[in-house]
Amino acid sequence: MHFFIFGLKVLLSSGYRKFILIPLAANAVLFVVFAFTLFSFLPSSLKWLISWIPDWLPFMEWIIYSIAGFIFLLVYGMSFSVITNIFAAPFNGMLAEKIQRDAGLHIPEESMTSVVLRTLGREMKKLMYFIGYGLLVSGALFLLTFIPLVNLLVPVLAFIWLCWCLAIQYLDYAADNNQQSFTQLRKDAKRPWISTFGFGALVSFLLMIPVVNIFVMPAAVAGATLMWLKKIHKPDADFDMEHIFEEPRQLENKD
Repeated sequence: MHFFIFGLKVLLSSGYRKFILIPLAANAVLFVVFAFTLFSFLPSSLKWLISWIPDWLPFMEWIIYSIAGFIFLLVYGMSFSVITNIFAAPFNGMLAEKIQRDAGLHIPEESMTSVVLRTLGREMKKLMYFIGYGLLVSGALFLLTFIPLVNLLVPVLAFIWLCWCLAIQYLDYAADNNQQSFTQLRKDAKRPWISTFGFGALVSFLLMIPVVNIFVMPAAVAGATLMWLKKIHKPDADFDMEHIFEEPRQLENKD
C-alpha cells in the first residue's frame, strides 16, 4: 500500500509534472474509446457464452453471468493498462528514471530517440509475454468454467494472473532503465511475492474503476519504481523517500 501512496505523492509533486501530464491526457482519450468499444461488445459476448450451456444445466447460467462479469472487469483493467502503457512507455520510462536518479542511482544519459526506441521495444517483449501466456491461462480458465464447484475458483485464478501481470508491467520500467532483462525481472519479482502480488492487486482493483483508472498509471509507475529499488535492486538499502520529494523543491528555490 505504501508504495502506491508514494506514487500518489509523485502525482502531486511539481518536480515530476512534465512526465505525467502528457500520459494523463492520452489516458483520458483512450479511456473513452476503449470503454465504449468494450461495453458495446459485452451483451453479444454474454449471449454467445450462455449458448454453450447445455439444457440440462440451467443453474449454470447465473454462475456463468457472474464469472463472465468479473472476468470482463479484469480483462478491461488489464487491456486498458497494456494499451495505454504502449503509448505512454517513453514517458513512464523517464518518470521511473527521474525517481531512480533522485534516489541516487546512476542511469546512463540517452537521447530522446534512444529512449523511445528502447521503451517501445521493451513493451513489445512484455506484450508478447502477456499475449502468449494469457491465451494459455484464458483457455484453461474457460474449460474450468464448465466443471461444477471448480468453476468457482476461476475468478480467483484470473485475478492472481492479473495481479502478476500488472506488477511486472510497472516494475519493468525501473528494471529496463537499469539494464535488467525482463526474464531476470520476472525471477526477481517472485522473491518479495507478498509485495509483488499485493501491489498488483491494488492496481488491478483501481484499474477496474472508470475515471479513476486514468490516474492509476503514473502513480503505479512511481510506486513500482520505489518497490523495485527497495525490494529487488537493493533490499537492504534505506532509500529516503522524503528526499525524493524535497530535492525538486530545493532546486526550484535555488532558481
